[in-house]
Amino acid sequence: MSLDKTLLTAALAAPLMLVSPWTTAGDEHHHDHDAEHRQHGAHVHGIAALNLALEGDELELELDSPAANIVGFEHAPSSADDHAALDTAVATLRDGDRLFRFNDEAGCRMESAEVSSELLDDDHEDHDDHQKHAGHEAHEAHSDAEPEGHQDEEHAHAGEAHSDIEAAYHFECEAPDKLTQLTVELFEAFSGMEKIEVQYVIESKQGAAELTAKDHVVKF
Repeated sequence: MSLDKTLLTAALAAPLMLVSPWTTAGDEHHHDHDAEHRQHGAHVHGIAALNLALEGDELELELDSPAANIVGFEHAPSSADDHAALDTAVATLRDGDRLFRFNDEAGCRMESAEVSSELLDDDHEDHDDHQKHAGHEAHEAHSDAEPEGHQDEEHAHAGEAHSDIEAAYHFECEAPDKLTQLTVELFEAFSGMEKIEVQYVIESKQGAAELTAKDHVVKF
């Protein structure tokens, strides 16, 4: 049986406020800022959030990423190349045993995976197309002359929504008490992924980590 999704959400709420006793004032501010970023689901290209919760022998993982990190675009797929890129990305995301490798002693194996996104919803794609048409001229007028940050602001004001891709995984572990490490292979699979902010709850242990392509292992 899979853990209830509300249980995962509740379990992961506590680490948002975690600050180690040896944390400096500057570090505390940095962690608070990161916590706020995760809590509000801020959409920042290159950055994704990964939540992990273990209860008993059941382990849940949730990935939330801007679509640009994974497929290179955030508009509704309109060409054969767009659809092919999206299909490939979904197939890759569903291969949880490849993307998330736990230390062998824990014996964790994926039981199910679910991928969701506005880009996979036909009704939402039609809605996005209407919004993009309304704001297209304003966005084009500023795209060449203004810095990227301002372009993103104009992009939002024009009514063109950002798109995310979310994936939820259920693993079962033969020896959960021996779970000590997770290696995340998302950087190898998706070149647009630059940083992953991880939160985890393993029974009574809570923590957070920040991963990059050069440092993509979480030790619990």
